[in-house]
Amino acid sequence: MKKRTLIALGASAGGTAALFDFFDNTLPDGVSYVITTHLYPHEKSILTSMVQKHAAIEVCEVEEETEIRPDTVYVMPENKVMAIDGEKLTLTPRDLAIKVNLAIDIFFRSLAGNRSFNIIAVILSGLGRDGTKGITAISKNGGVIIAQEPSSAKAASMPQEVINSGYADFILHPKKMPGQIIKIVKAFK
Repeated sequence: MKKRTLIALGASAGGTAALFDFFDNTLPDGVSYVITTHLYPHEKSILTSMVQKHAAIEVCEVEEETEIRPDTVYVMPENKVMAIDGEKLTLTPRDLAIKVNLAIDIFFRSLAGNRSFNIIAVILSGLGRDGTKGITAISKNGGVIIAQEPSSAKAASMPQEVINSGYADFILHPKKMPGQIIKIVKAFK
């Protein structure tokens, strides 16, 4: 039986526009999507409802243990860090004493050793380096890495750091990523 594919998207500053461009061009294709972002910890996130307006598939917020289904977008809630355990997403409280939010690296590193899915990691607009260590681990474990074309990002440092790492397999505008993902999924064995 062919393994399912999980698309892990990491975004921060300016990332909502990139997510909207991405999901405006995504059709049901049997894969699962997981969004990890830097959310303001003291307000309820409305990202799930915002992405749903752009997605042709179901979008839901991750709960304590969430089974990953095909053709579904999962959004990490505020005040949490996320990991994967087999085919389930798990949450733990975010330590707010740690000022630098590395939620993307934390989730991506947990994906690196996952054997339940083929992994495609996508780094979108954002400030800083979050995601770079995680994509390195994913790439070394056979995953595919896509970085947003920096000129199309509202905040280019996160995708630029991924490109500088040498692990980006593709550098694309978010509108073009879903088409490339379809090709990658077909090539997975």
